[in-house]
Amino acid sequence: MHNNFPNLPQKQPSVKILLCHHKEAPYVKNECFVPIQVGKEISKVTLDYCIGDNTGDNISAKNKSWCELTALYWAWKNLDADYYGLMHYRRYLHFKKDDNNFYIINQISEAEIENGGWDSENIKSFCSQYDIVTAPIWGIHPVGANHHLMTGYDFYAKEHYSKDLDIIIDIVKAKYPQFYFSLLDTLSNKHCFFGNIAIMKKEYFYEYCDFLFGVLFEAEKRIDISSYNAYQYRIWGFIAERLINCYVIYATNQYPKLKLTTLGITFGVFDKPKYDSRAILAHKAPTTKKLVREPINICMSFDDNYAAHGDAVITSMIQNTHPQQSIHIYILHDEKLSNKNKKIIKQAENQNIRIYYVKINKKQFNALPLNREYISLNTYYRLTIQDLLPDDIKKIIYLDSDIIVYGNIAELWEEPLDNMCVGAVLDEGGILQARRLSLPDTNYFNAGIMIFNLAQIRKEFSNIFINYFENYYKYKEIITLQDQDILNITYSQKTKIIPLRWNINSRMLEYNDLEYKYSMKDAEDALQNIGIIHYTDQKKPWRYSCNHPFRSLYWKYRLKGHYKKFSLHELLVWSVSKASIKVSQKHVSFKLRELEININKEIIRKVLHLLKVKY
Repeated sequence: MHNNFPNLPQKQPSVKILLCHHKEAPYVKNECFVPIQVGKEISKVTLDYCIGDNTGDNISAKNKSWCELTALYWAWKNLDADYYGLMHYRRYLHFKKDDNNFYIINQISEAEIENGGWDSENIKSFCSQYDIVTAPIWGIHPVGANHHLMTGYDFYAKEHYSKDLDIIIDIVKAKYPQFYFSLLDTLSNKHCFFGNIAIMKKEYFYEYCDFLFGVLFEAEKRIDISSYNAYQYRIWGFIAERLINCYVIYATNQYPKLKLTTLGITFGVFDKPKYDSRAILAHKAPTTKKLVREPINICMSFDDNYAAHGDAVITSMIQNTHPQQSIHIYILHDEKLSNKNKKIIKQAENQNIRIYYVKINKKQFNALPLNREYISLNTYYRLTIQDLLPDDIKKIIYLDSDIIVYGNIAELWEEPLDNMCVGAVLDEGGILQARRLSLPDTNYFNAGIMIFNLAQIRKEFSNIFINYFENYYKYKEIITLQDQDILNITYSQKTKIIPLRWNINSRMLEYNDLEYKYSMKDAEDALQNIGIIHYTDQKKPWRYSCNHPFRSLYWKYRLKGHYKKFSLHELLVWSVSKASIKVSQKHVSFKLRELEININKEIIRKVLHLLKVKY
């Protein structure tokens, strides 16, 4: 491997960096990187490529609440090295000097090892220049709310229990006074490094462990965590993140010649469901058999920019229901939906299909943010449906306009809500979003497809529209996902989670670096019985760069719809949709049968700019 630091002394130090694993995953293993199975004493699995944290002097049995610290303790008591480090199976330091960035990988190959500088000689050469190396220093803020910086103390109080941190402060002040001011500095700061990820020279590592475990063992005697949920039960790992920052500040002040640096961090490898999109589309089971006798109520909202996409949604829904199914579609709109487009969409009507246009006073939404470039004010209009529709409409399904209905909507209509106010599908990054909003559970849902139990909402709320706005203003600083956040806050204890098949988000189909509640098996099962495909984020099938595995479904129903005149760029995108697309850092590769074309992104951008087409 290439040595990035050739001018160093020939004698290299012994470096041992423990990579914490609790389940089977791709790994790097060499003289410096040592995979270790944490909690092995209480685990039902054995990872053959790992050493265990349950030999010698150890606290392996405490892993559920001590997390990666069981590996750190094991290294302190049982391992001899010049440098000690700790990383995670999905978080590797990126060995490039003075790098504070992050990288994402979906495999560990020779190329990734080379790019990350993860060969032993390079790691030893790098470490020998420093006394302490840490993960990147980043701002402290709720996930996705980069603008809302918080102090270390306030963030801990938001995410966990401030009473526990107060006890830690008292212990440090009384028993480790030399670290007290450094701890206050840490907790008042708005920047830190995360994950307990660091490498330290032996003398500093031992001093740090004496301090860390001394504080935590004392705190363990004083703090009762028996009632904590599984997440909060990991208390000592969370507390340690604050104490390691405290130690680094202390060491920097105590030892003026200390050599300290940060490195970037690489995230990966993440899970991806196993499926064959072509086989799924080729073997679709018939969906039109189910028929419900009552009309199915549907709500949508779009303007002229999304009218053709909305028409594709309606077309897909009708084509996949029983031919005698009665469907009433209510389209909430403002003046940006023209009469011309209303007439085109009305062509979907027949003796069973009825389309109603409901005009919205958009001024009442002017205070609400639009912080996603592909989102319009229309996304908020659903917040008024309980007030705009007659009281005899007891239930309605809301559908976004960037979806395709591939199953029978009657099956979604009959999903039981169990007296809950809404029904929705778990979001593709829901655990992180729930923590950002400090919701009492992790059932954060995606709001693109929802069933509104209007009768129950009217029963439980005297004026739900006021509740929506009260929640917006209360959480304004940390709302990043607009109406979806507002709906999740409002219905956090009043939501029935429905099967994934009814809202298959884009990240469910690929490597997902977010934290979600559903399992890979849930995702794979949903893909074998697709109800609705949702083209979330930037993966819109009408864009050139879209490589969504089911983008052809959009064009299938778009072509069957009522927008018969295609612009030049739509024809081009439709043609490209038949090819497989790979997007790299500099090129877009189009492959159709035996033909493969690689085009520089800058050329595509220039052409699309001239055509006034979004990339």
